Amino acid sequence: MLRKLPTKTLSADLQLTAVREFFDKHGAALCNAAELIDGEAGTARVLRLMSRLREASRLERATRRRLVDLHRLLSLDPVIDAFEPDLSSWMLLDPASPEVEELCLLTDRLYDLLVEMGEMDDDRDALALALLAQDAA
Repeated sequence: MLRKLPTKTLSADLQLTAVREFFDKHGAALCNAAELIDGEAGTARVLRLMSRLREASRLERATRRRLVDLHRLLSLDPVIDAFEPDLSSWMLLDPASPEVEELCLLTDRLYDLLVEMGEMDDDRDALALALLAQDAA
């Protein structure tokens, strides 16, 4: 059974809050999707990521990289640095099956989360530049 991620705790890191909320809502589906593609190793990968998120006080670069790697796995992109999953199991999937449709929707949602995180970075950078300009004045 999956433990819930803390979504009610206050965090100054809006990205961490957004990712925790996403995994709280879609964590079980992410585990199922990763297992569908990469078996137990895929499930373990998602569970490790969820454990990191549970313990984090901010969203670190390594965790962000793992989120991107998870998206690449779900997108069936086999070139993931030194990690190359055995993708032979996904070849047996029927593209018209409900599982594949759910996998595609989940992958799109994860992509949207990654884009949202990038936009938060842009907003934070713009705020930092504005504060530097105020200090200079």
